[in-house]
Amino acid sequence: MTLIRDLPLSALRALTAAARTGSLTRAAEELGVTPGAVGHQVRQLEDRLGVKLVRRAGNGIVLTRAAEAALPDIDRGFDALASGLRRLRFERRAETFTISADPSFASLWLAPRLDRVRSALGRLDVRIVASVALDSMLEEGVDLAISYRNSSAKNLASIDLFTERVIPACAPALVRKRPWPDAAETLDNLPLLHIDQTMGDDIYPRWRDWFAAAGRQRKGLDQGPRFALTIVAAQAAIAGLGALLASELVLRRHLEPGQLIEIARDVPALTIRRRLVWPTHAPKARRAAAIAAQLAEVASPEIDGALPR
Repeated sequence: MTLIRDLPLSALRALTAAARTGSLTRAAEELGVTPGAVGHQVRQLEDRLGVKLVRRAGNGIVLTRAAEAALPDIDRGFDALASGLRRLRFERRAETFTISADPSFASLWLAPRLDRVRSALGRLDVRIVASVALDSMLEEGVDLAISYRNSSAKNLASIDLFTERVIPACAPALVRKRPWPDAAETLDNLPLLHIDQTMGDDIYPRWRDWFAAAGRQRKGLDQGPRFALTIVAAQAAIAGLGALLASELVLRRHLEPGQLIEIARDVPALTIRRRLVWPTHAPKARRAAAIAAQLAEVASPEIDGALPR
């Protein structure tokens, strides 16, 4: 038992990688370390066990007879270890209810309202994670997603949460001297800030979509700073770096005190529909449906009359 406890897992992993690839170099590439590190770990294991494990053969290595005999048991040991870790992860998931949402929405809307769904959560601890692809919810251990993404995945149920206006906004100083801040032409020359669809978790319409809806053209529509999070982009807009196209719900905390103002109001606002989505065959599917219903009930009086459905 002492021998097993004292063996370094990294050295055993180096040995199995070297055996599988037949090369210290390829084993190092697989493990993300240097060939020297792999060789050192194997020699360290040999010294500790008092038995030769590998020998050089041309440009590669081969296992000794002792190592070949032991390797199947070592592989089974790693498989058993992985199985045990999966079981621990499953047990942890069984005690939690995981909700995924984009960080901006999670921090500004979801987190302050978690106490309203406490009865549906029961004894489960809630865990909030960043957005995941809807078709990978089961794989990622997500019980409920708040998303405006579309998915072709089967076995997903959903209900609408609400529809949000996506509006252009900027710091008041940027348009203070402009005679028509509510006109679409206000945005013809302002610098533009972007929510990066490839970097971040927000999939708002782009400036290109807004200008198309306004029936206007402008050069450099894709130029300007890009942000992974709307809450960070909003701070750049408050600092006067440019106009931002984002959810009114996320920007509301800055619109009400006048840090940002909605501009170009003569163009009808673009919208996004946020939904509550859960896997119907997941272990917590019934719990997810109950929590989704409570969140939708919480949202209804707050959104009705403020945002179009």
